[in-house]
Amino acid sequence: MPESRFSTHRRSVSARRLFVVFCCAVLVSAVSVIVYGQAGRRVVTRKSDPPVPKAAEPETTPTPQPKETEKVSLVVASSDSAMMSRLSLNADDLVQGAVVQRLRDSASLQIASGGRLSRGEANKRAKSETTKTYVVWFELQNGASGLYDPTRRNSTDEYYVDYVVLEPGTAKKKTDGKVYLRPTGISRIGTIGIGRSLPRCYPQGLSGIEITLAEAGIETAERIFRAFSLPHPPLCS
Repeated sequence: MPESRFSTHRRSVSARRLFVVFCCAVLVSAVSVIVYGQAGRRVVTRKSDPPVPKAAEPETTPTPQPKETEKVSLVVASSDSAMMSRLSLNADDLVQGAVVQRLRDSASLQIASGGRLSRGEANKRAKSETTKTYVVWFELQNGASGLYDPTRRNSTDEYYVDYVVLEPGTAKKKTDGKVYLRPTGISRIGTIGIGRSLPRCYPQGLSGIEITLAEAGIETAERIFRAFSLPHPPLCS
């Protein structure tokens, strides 16, 4: 009887072992099938959506810088005429100073004083210029008789500023003309209004005839502006 129980127990253990081995075999087979299926199946890579292009930024056009206008160079000279001293001892300085002062009001001009030159010397100076510098030359003239008359010392009707602008290299006339001296009672010279007193940037405390000489210099400069097609700048600018 005990042996019979032992035999039964052994058979039961063997059956369980067989069952475990069978389950392991089934499990291994299943895993092999899955692995084989995965190995044979092509892996499909999911394509990502193409990147959305950014909106093109508007191109910034660089602001063009205004070209600096080349200045016109002028050398201002006058004759050492005895005619000027008949009106005032410093007449030549007053006229030339007024011409230079007024021309310097323009930002488009570069002005230099050329001192005292005869007309022939002014021509030579213009012909020798190699830097595109014009020569402005003027002389005080008497349009009546040209003779000195002490009784008409302070009369300005027959006096005028004879001026010319000579081109560099050739000494050809850019412009020329005559500016007659006017009585100080006239309040307008060219495009500007002037009374018996000069603007603040001109000599003050002058006599009537001296004011007239300075006014003639200012008007001469005004005509030079027109010859170069330049705007008339404010006085003392």
